[in-house]
Amino acid sequence: MEKTLRVGIAGSGTAGPAIATFLARAGHEVTLFERAPRKEAVGAGFLLQPTGMSVIKRLGLLDELLPQTAHIDHLFCRNTAGTTLLDLHYQELQPDLFGAGTYRPTLLDLLLSAAEKSGVHLKWDHEITSLDGHFLNDIHQKKHGPFDLTLICDGARSRLRAQTGIPSKVSRYPWGALWFIGKRTTDFDPKTLWQCVEGSSWLNGYLPTGTSQDFLSLFWSIRMDDLDQWKTRPLQEWKDHVSRISPQAESFLQQVETMDQLQSAAYYDVRMPHWHTSHHAILGDAGHALSPQLGQGVNLALMDAATLADCLQEFPLQKALTQYSLRRRNHLRFYQFATRWTTPFFQSDLPLLSTIRDLGFPIAMKVPWLRQQMVTTMAGLKTGPFSTLSL
Repeated sequence: MEKTLRVGIAGSGTAGPAIATFLARAGHEVTLFERAPRKEAVGAGFLLQPTGMSVIKRLGLLDELLPQTAHIDHLFCRNTAGTTLLDLHYQELQPDLFGAGTYRPTLLDLLLSAAEKSGVHLKWDHEITSLDGHFLNDIHQKKHGPFDLTLICDGARSRLRAQTGIPSKVSRYPWGALWFIGKRTTDFDPKTLWQCVEGSSWLNGYLPTGTSQDFLSLFWSIRMDDLDQWKTRPLQEWKDHVSRISPQAESFLQQVETMDQLQSAAYYDVRMPHWHTSHHAILGDAGHALSPQLGQGVNLALMDAATLADCLQEFPLQKALTQYSLRRRNHLRFYQFATRWTTPFFQSDLPLLSTIRDLGFPIAMKVPWLRQQMVTTMAGLKTGPFSTLSL
């Protein structure tokens, strides 16, 4: 490891507090800047994969987190005709493998608490708006630094990404999602991520999200340019549509009483050739945002943090940053490609793709090698068509 580094981090989503904790524990001086005025409970449930869990375990937080999550062993998806498209179990890879349905604020609380206990200086209400050499400027025109290393973790809509000079291509997916978190009803298996699709235009998903209240996260795909018009329609019209696609949701939907309870989320596709400069590194969605179709976003961000921490432990700064991009390349490239390829089959205006999906997916599930690749992809372990990570 090189000398103690002064590290400035912009953004406290997932990658930010994770890498902050790793680096502070390694003896570096770390300051984490967050634009929110305070810590707030926001965000839907997500599926923490074995990859993400391995990083949480390294941080020493897994034993505290798991009791607050839902143990997911099964992904199931069917269409409205009743055809099973996906029926995948983690245990097909190894008996002790599973996913964890996690409430996003639960993980954030643990990560931020660990960061503060590790000596990270956490600055709320400090939105970083520009890079200035080895300094960071915030929205209040205050300059911070100098920093030996600046880490950009400010999400898919990053204001700082372009300022690094690294080429990037950023586009918003036409389709986003409505989401709602409520009390899980007995109609839903507490260990199954359950989905149903109607054509290629409608996808409805339910993820048990754990915590002592036994939450269930509902996701409903929607074209983002239809969102304003959707809000003008009667709530019951939407509930009837959901119930038609997913009849077991009828009692769960009774918890949705107003449109305001349904939150919307837009998704972006971010492509970059690498994720470092001589004194910057980009982590998480800021560097490689993708559709949530494969459920990998948080997990990839955690893997970014662990990889960068390892590189900084093993090499001097310049070589560490180069190694960070090299080590993350195959894993990120695979999931970016796989997500881009898969998403239109589930969220698009192309009915032909849903026909191909409904015919092809059931056949693929019966081919042992293809089925194994599906499960390995679900678990976040793929690094290429014929290569995987080892946990």
